[in-house]
Amino acid sequence: MHTKEKILLEGMELFATLGYHGASMTKIADRVGLQKSSLYTHYNSKEALFFDVTTKIAGDYVEFVKSTFENNGQTTQEKLYFSFQAHVKDLANHDSSIEFYNRFSSYPPKGFEDRVLKILRESEEQARAVFKEEITKAQADGDITEDVSPEEAARAFYGLLDGLSYETSYYNMDIIESHGESMWKVFWRGVKA
Repeated sequence: MHTKEKILLEGMELFATLGYHGASMTKIADRVGLQKSSLYTHYNSKEALFFDVTTKIAGDYVEFVKSTFENNGQTTQEKLYFSFQAHVKDLANHDSSIEFYNRFSSYPPKGFEDRVLKILRESEEQARAVFKEEITKAQADGDITEDVSPEEAARAFYGLLDGLSYETSYYNMDIIESHGESMWKVFWRGVKA
């Protein structure tokens, strides 16, 4: 792993667990195994590092959503179900990127609110565009009802996932998967042709 990648990874983990103000450049340098002065050759400020982490997480999320549709589903139902399951498993993983995303989408650092939310909102819109494209294809194939627009389907799909993301804080994986199955059943009943 290259130094800059390691800085981004360790920065993400410390920002996620300690918050923006708790994650100092000294702590990040220590985790990476650098002198603080060496860290500053890569990033001239904590703010610059924070926004690189935010941008990386936003981009990784869009790539993740794209990858969830590259699955072995033979039918539209299977393809969407496998995508949903990949999201549920990712949420339950308690990965630092998810903790970062949840923390800073809800509580961006003071003074950075507009910039953080703009980056995250743009990635959400790109991810939903991928989903809506899948729904549009499925509607053309006659698998998804046209009574529900691709936008409405995307709102419902990601609304369910947002609800599950909060459950990861207080339920174990078995319960989250059970709740996910119930949500999937209702979602599919609502969108199928």
